[in-house]
Amino acid sequence: MASALMQSAAGPREVYNVPHRVPWHWQVPAYLVTKAVGTGLFMTVAAFLLGLDTPPSALAVLPLVLSLIFIAITTGLLIWDLDQPRRFYYMLIRPQWRSWLTRGAFILIGFSGLAALILLMHLLALTEMVQVLSWLGIPVAMLAAVYTAFLFAQAEGRDLWRSPLLPFHLFVQSIMAGAAGFMVMKPVVVNMGEEITLLFAVSLIVNLLLTIGGEFAVPHASQVAAAAHMITHGRYRRWYWASVIGGLVLPLVLVGLAGTVAIALSIAGLLAIGGLYAYEWAFVMAPQQVPNN
Repeated sequence: MASALMQSAAGPREVYNVPHRVPWHWQVPAYLVTKAVGTGLFMTVAAFLLGLDTPPSALAVLPLVLSLIFIAITTGLLIWDLDQPRRFYYMLIRPQWRSWLTRGAFILIGFSGLAALILLMHLLALTEMVQVLSWLGIPVAMLAAVYTAFLFAQAEGRDLWRSPLLPFHLFVQSIMAGAAGFMVMKPVVVNMGEEITLLFAVSLIVNLLLTIGGEFAVPHASQVAAAAHMITHGRYRRWYWASVIGGLVLPLVLVGLAGTVAIALSIAGLLAIGGLYAYEWAFVMAPQQVPNN
């Protein structure tokens, strides 16, 4: 993903003029999922920290640590996709600010720094600093969650990735993935409030509506129609419907039936994250199968 977009932002476009060329592979769907989990965990716990007046607890510390780990994995996947790691170094010392690849790298770095600082202030029980930094961190986390929509928009000839719904969809996916992360931790973090379970359920519903009633539910023309049909009814339909049924509908059913049963909620969270990967796989791979020359 990164190497192809770097060429696009820099000027040359011939990489997108090769029929059926597939320059993006599993790292890109994985990067989208790890970024959603990392930013979603942070936004959820930051909202919690804004009202915190107690000493450090597992409900805050563990999600912050996991958020940093997932964003580190995201950055690693980004560097991996560049083929040559030194490109990431050059991108930082010689940034091309017109490229969302460059902007995204700096957003991820800034987000990681803020999250690490909030974790440190929380461990030191400096509540006022935690709250101030949380107010700053939430919009940075939101930007980290959605900037990939603008990165995709720089990929020439892949119109399905230019949907105006994509930034909002990425934000909803981030909230869902973060809440799902909390659900996975439910058996360990026993003092988790029911508000997070409600957030998980609502985000599942909104994501379900966007997934089945958004970009793929309206008529398209040309390349977009071919890619959308390939996702919902063609080569990638199993991935798409696995994401809908296994990653959205089934977790909703489990949340509705489980009540406060921790293991059931944990399974629902894992299904949601796995379903998100299935969706991102179809969304990333299908448009690359359509020739654009």
